[in-house]
Amino acid sequence: MFLSVKWKAVIFLSLVFLVITGAWVSHHIYNTLNTYDSRVDENRVKQQQLLMQLLDDNFMRLSQLSQLIAEMPAIQQADFNETPSALADVLQQQWSQLNIHTGLDFIGIYGIDGTHVASGYNQALFQNTKALEEAISTAMRTNRDSSPDSFLFCYTGCSQFVVEPFVLDSGDEALIVTAQNMADIILRFHQISGQDLAVLLPPITESSESASRILDSWWLRLWAASNFEESLTQLREIQERAPFSQIVNNELEHNGSRLLFDKLNLAEYWAYGERPVLLTVSDETEQHQLLVNALTSSVAIGLFILIISEMVLLFIMLTPLRRLTAVVQALTLLPKHQYRQALQKVAKRRVRFRDEVTQLESSTRYVIRELETLHLEVEEKSLSLEGQIAMLSRSRAFLERLIDSSHLFIVTMTPESEILTSNERFDKEFKRPLRHFSRLFTNDTATEEYHRKLAHLREGDCEVIQFDAEFVNDQGVTIYFDWTCSIVEDEKGRDTILAIGIDLTQRKRDEEALEWLANNDPLTGIGNRRCFQHDLHNLLDTQKTGAVIFIDVNRFKQINDLYGHSVGDTVLIQIANTLGDSVRSSDSISRLAGDEFTVILPNIDASRLSQFLEKLSHNLAGQVVLENENRSVEYNVSIGAALVNEHGTTEQDLIVHADMAMYQAKKKGNGHWQIFDPDNNDLANLRRDHDLTSLLKLALKRNDLFQLNFQPIYAIEEASVSHYEVLLRLKDTDGNAVYPSDFIPAAERMGLIRLVDEWVLDSAVEKLAKDHQNGASYTFSINISAPTLQSADFPKVLSSLLKKHQVAPRYIVVELTETAYIENFQMVLSNLQKISEAGVLVALDDFGVGFSSFSYLKKLPLSYVKLDGSYILDLEKNPDNQVFVESLTNMVNAFGMKTIAEFVEDAATLKKLHELGVAYAQGYYIGKPLPVLDDMMTRKNTNQRNVGQPQ
Repeated sequence: MFLSVKWKAVIFLSLVFLVITGAWVSHHIYNTLNTYDSRVDENRVKQQQLLMQLLDDNFMRLSQLSQLIAEMPAIQQADFNETPSALADVLQQQWSQLNIHTGLDFIGIYGIDGTHVASGYNQALFQNTKALEEAISTAMRTNRDSSPDSFLFCYTGCSQFVVEPFVLDSGDEALIVTAQNMADIILRFHQISGQDLAVLLPPITESSESASRILDSWWLRLWAASNFEESLTQLREIQERAPFSQIVNNELEHNGSRLLFDKLNLAEYWAYGERPVLLTVSDETEQHQLLVNALTSSVAIGLFILIISEMVLLFIMLTPLRRLTAVVQALTLLPKHQYRQALQKVAKRRVRFRDEVTQLESSTRYVIRELETLHLEVEEKSLSLEGQIAMLSRSRAFLERLIDSSHLFIVTMTPESEILTSNERFDKEFKRPLRHFSRLFTNDTATEEYHRKLAHLREGDCEVIQFDAEFVNDQGVTIYFDWTCSIVEDEKGRDTILAIGIDLTQRKRDEEALEWLANNDPLTGIGNRRCFQHDLHNLLDTQKTGAVIFIDVNRFKQINDLYGHSVGDTVLIQIANTLGDSVRSSDSISRLAGDEFTVILPNIDASRLSQFLEKLSHNLAGQVVLENENRSVEYNVSIGAALVNEHGTTEQDLIVHADMAMYQAKKKGNGHWQIFDPDNNDLANLRRDHDLTSLLKLALKRNDLFQLNFQPIYAIEEASVSHYEVLLRLKDTDGNAVYPSDFIPAAERMGLIRLVDEWVLDSAVEKLAKDHQNGASYTFSINISAPTLQSADFPKVLSSLLKKHQVAPRYIVVELTETAYIENFQMVLSNLQKISEAGVLVALDDFGVGFSSFSYLKKLPLSYVKLDGSYILDLEKNPDNQVFVESLTNMVNAFGMKTIAEFVEDAATLKKLHELGVAYAQGYYIGKPLPVLDDMMTRKNTNQRNVGQPQ
């Protein structure tokens, strides 16, 4: 039998292929089974590692939460020895919030020795508190080095506990124990691994737990599972078929699925209470089917290779096959991006003949290099794209924050005014559901105007529209807006209306307030000078008859000085309110300035005006009660009026004549009124008062109109000049003398008397300082008026002048008249006591005129008492006056004071005064007032000789 070598080779090679194929198939089956088992073992190890990792992660999270909770002030500042119950109350109060925000089921505070201090826990989860406390105590005893520790406690359920040491503010150590049930760990295990985890515990006989959870055959109950209902169903059916020991680490058939049950160990985590069984349930149906398919495929492939081997033997050789295998291996590395290893597989080799395999290898190398280049470019572009995406995300977030934090109201809407989006500022004011922007308008007119402008915007007649609107927010407050609308495109290219609103509410309120302030007095709420001028102008333009009334508050400056500006403001407000109640609705009242008010009366004649003025004068006489001082301050006004046409047709004439009439009323006394009378003889006196006021103001600014005169006061017993009284003189601009009896009352009426007093004080003290520097040592007696003595700052003003000019207080005598302190005796007394304590001497002028003098004499800190001149004139011829003077002198001496007699005109009077015991004398016989003190000093010796020997 002839058998070709080719066939022998074929048969031989076929047998070889058969053996190779069988071996390959067997090896593939072995590897497949081994791979399956390895995967199961690896999966079991991964499950174990995952469980431990989840427990460790939860341990770390609970440890961090424990540290945060331990920093609570109530825990840090707690005294475990004195107030443990206070800390327990705090934990009970905070327990709900801590449970909600942290998910903790147990928080306990313990001493470093394990002593329980306070705790809060989920009572449904920890029903066996005794077992729980034993577990915690055991764990603390086991952990001797007081380091953070974790353990499990299972009874009704399973929870992970963490024991964390911490230090109190007092420096003492303590332990905080926190716990959380393992439900989250079970869920995270399922989320990460995709496999179910069930926790089995022994049944609790005393528990009212549902019997459906109990697996009777295994004497276990299912506490928790990632897929509870399905796991419970599976386990209940499987327990009927096999004991628990047979299902662990084995696969079982269940309802057409293959389930793999693995029991996980807790490793280093010790479990107290009931020992839990952690069982994983893996559905291996798909993997088992893949295994069967792989084995079937292996057998089929082996048979296929065996069949086709005969066909390829003639065409394929070993070397090309190896080269092809290398190419295949290189290609399998490409999805793994192992380009260097793939190039090594198809590295260029020297071949004698080039064939398709050579070209394939070359192409494979090219493809590998190109793919490697493309992969690097893709990674680079991916990184760049991620950076751009992050930058765009930040930009978008920035714009959103910018829009939300803007003070503008921003709304986007469809061309039909349907609101799409709005910023936080808009949403804050309009929380109510809004679909259409036009619903915000408060009236139909504004809505129609908005739709008309919006139509122009949609039709392209304009690029931007602007309108003002009044909206009412959710609180019912009206908000004034300035809206600007324009058309923009959204991200999809659709036309969108962008509306931006500015809140003008505050600006409108400010404008209204400014407009009100421009025409009204802020203190009294009535009109001001501008309002008065406007109303007077309208009266002259529209009315044929009417009257202008000027009102001045009498002694208002004294009220301010004596009682403070708050009392003065109260007086002004009461007068304004009274005026408002006294006039008609058509009349106008205003406050010009300070204490001056005006009333404009349209349509009134002289007879009705008189009746009105009489009533108004009576109404405006009132009082302000000083609650703290238990007394009241009375006030009244002087009123002047001028009639339109009769007394003037221009604003200037009516104002001047009403003002003059008011001063005519002042001349009558406080609380009077006067209609302007051009024929009244008092007009000249009124103008004289005006002239004196102007002259006094000018004299206070200049140094050449006021002049000090000095009159000596003679010590009778020593026969020498004791001190000098300072007297004020005034000259007009032409050099003519103005008598004190004229300008002093005018200064008091016009409120200038305090300024005059301060000028006299400053000038006299300055003169005294200069003369003392030149060797003189005399004393000045200075007259002080009533308003100045009653002002609270008088002692301070006098003290500052003495310090300014460096004059000792003992060289100043403050001289006051009897009437100076009648209005506010307590203030005068307080001021005199202060200056007397500082060293200033005090003299009482004109003593003996009023009955009050005797009652005040012992209260005032007096050094001198001046007897009124009416008792001194013709003293030698009047025995009654002699008895009176002697009695007054004895009484004054009894109080430790000295008397001064005024109006001493001759030697006989001086002699009689000496006989009656009077200490000092003053008058023309002693010396007349002179402006130059030096001349008087040169005449001193001559005067002393003359008065020492009366004729």
